[in-house]
Amino acid sequence: MILLVVAVSFLGAGALLSLLLAGRPRASRTAFLVCSAAGCLTGLMPALFVLAGGELSPVRIPWAVPMGELFLAIDPLSAFFLLPIFVVGLAAGVYGEGYLEASHGHLPTTAVRFFYLLLTASMALVVCAHNAMLFLAAWEVMALAAFFLVCAEDRKPEVRRAGLIYIVCTHTAILCLFVLFAVMGARAGSMDFSAMKAAMPGPGPALTGLFALALVGFGLKIGFMPLHFWLPEAHPVAPSHASAVLSAVVLKMGVYGLLRFISFCPAVPKSWGVVLLALGAASALLGVLFALSQRDLKRLLAYSSIENVGIILMGIGLGCLGLAHGRPVLAAAGFAAALLHVLNHSLFKSLLFLGAGAFYQALGTREIEGAGGLLRRMPWTSLFAWAAAASACGLPPFCGFIGEWLLYRGFIRGGLAGEARAVVFGAAALALIGGLAAACFTMAYGAVTLGEPRGPAARDAKDPGSLMLWPMGLLGAACLALGILPGPAVRAAARGAAAISGLAPAEAAGAIDGILAPLPLIGALGACVIGLAGLFWLARRALLRDRSVATGPTWGCGFSRPSPAMQYTGSSYAQPLVLVFSGLLMPEVSAHPPSGYWPASAGFISRTPDPVLDRTLSPVLSVVERALAVARRVQHGHLQYYLLHVLIFLILVLMWKL
Repeated sequence: MILLVVAVSFLGAGALLSLLLAGRPRASRTAFLVCSAAGCLTGLMPALFVLAGGELSPVRIPWAVPMGELFLAIDPLSAFFLLPIFVVGLAAGVYGEGYLEASHGHLPTTAVRFFYLLLTASMALVVCAHNAMLFLAAWEVMALAAFFLVCAEDRKPEVRRAGLIYIVCTHTAILCLFVLFAVMGARAGSMDFSAMKAAMPGPGPALTGLFALALVGFGLKIGFMPLHFWLPEAHPVAPSHASAVLSAVVLKMGVYGLLRFISFCPAVPKSWGVVLLALGAASALLGVLFALSQRDLKRLLAYSSIENVGIILMGIGLGCLGLAHGRPVLAAAGFAAALLHVLNHSLFKSLLFLGAGAFYQALGTREIEGAGGLLRRMPWTSLFAWAAAASACGLPPFCGFIGEWLLYRGFIRGGLAGEARAVVFGAAALALIGGLAAACFTMAYGAVTLGEPRGPAARDAKDPGSLMLWPMGLLGAACLALGILPGPAVRAAARGAAAISGLAPAEAAGAIDGILAPLPLIGALGACVIGLAGLFWLARRALLRDRSVATGPTWGCGFSRPSPAMQYTGSSYAQPLVLVFSGLLMPEVSAHPPSGYWPASAGFISRTPDPVLDRTLSPVLSVVERALAVARRVQHGHLQYYLLHVLIFLILVLMWKL
């Protein structure tokens, strides 16, 4: 545990030094990189030790806050969540230094460094806090640090709008958590997690009410539908390395909180599993559909995160059904699948956001339609983005396949008495979601990297510097390594699942080993396919080394002057699927079709408003604003009118009393 305290201290020291050395850019940058590397690498050591089967003594330090205590402990569940915090935190932090340098002063470098390290340190405290007061304090610091990262470019109106939506949502969540822990603490007579767990009520209205508070409080951080609406607004406007951490790690703090709450419960009603399964399936399906209809690359990735947290929620729902029916194998499979997807999504989604940041800086825009042909001009970035996209589609031998495979096998082997429909629904929904995810990332990757450039910025694009490429390369290698050799990650997830479900670690590992037996073979076959493709590429390069290769224009289907405008765009590729699901998406289309034998112009614009923010909350808030505008008319700015209002109010009170 001392190593964790040292790691948080390194991160805190780096945040302070980045402020104190703001006038010396090179020294500030060096302090950030050294403290970030030292803190994250030091923090990984106790996490790996616990996941390998070790135990660490907790740290308890008195705190002047009423009922508060600096109570830090690392169990397997905390240790598992420390992995994405420190791995992604280090990779994105190093990438961020190259990204800030390439921004040429458009981003407040000192503030971004300070709040980035503060965010990483606070997340480590959140997952290791075993006292509710410390947990809430760390949660609030995490929320505020994320808010300031979202608002880094606060001169832009869309950034200020996104920051306002985020801060309102995150503090609504914190209010729910205050009530949740206040009620649990009052029952336990203590704010320590161990006392709360011992005093949890059995199945009934009290436990259901606590679950509802936890679902809303942690769900607003997770971002599942319909509590997702802040996420597509906030994540695209933040600096790309901050977006990577927000989407890949910060969302998982809500997952951690929900799992920790479930681990407190002496019994889990089966209705919880059904609710979580339904919410997860709806979030995953709608998330990938709305991602498919986006043209802003980072907004697409934000909706894709909603899809992936939906898959995680499905795993948690399956685990709850297993607990409710007394089936430990199913509970272990569900929770382990959720945890594996937490880790996998952290790796590939952070890599996707880092790749999107490199594309954005090369193009000057996040619009997918403004790219094209970047595979030749940015080969390394395109290669790493391809590995991340393949992982996001759940294709072997990349890491995204593992968690989804475990979830599929859990559904297939479920056989729950009385819950067969829910299990079949979950498996079918997961299959549909996987197909739509493949279509989504085929569209995004193809429109950005394949074909011909659609503008001068795409024609002149090039790979970023090594400070941005190396972290992407390491994350890409991790995505491939976990897919080929899933054993360590599976065993770590099994220990985390055992901490949630109350099983012995050996029992949870044995339950999962039988389900995952084919995975090493699948990983090996996938690696052979990739290796064979690499050998063919090397053979082709060797055969053509001493030969001249002529290049010419692509066949233009009879047109004498083909142009990049004739190739598929993201909109045209996704349009058939958008039309199929238009009843759910309700897109707004503005089309100007070509007319005549020699059409001079044509146009097509589609927009898919968010169903909660744009179609529900914004109209309601507009009505409220108009109603308040009527009351605002009494504010004339003249003191005599205000005194008259007070006098009238006093007369009315006196008349009422008389």
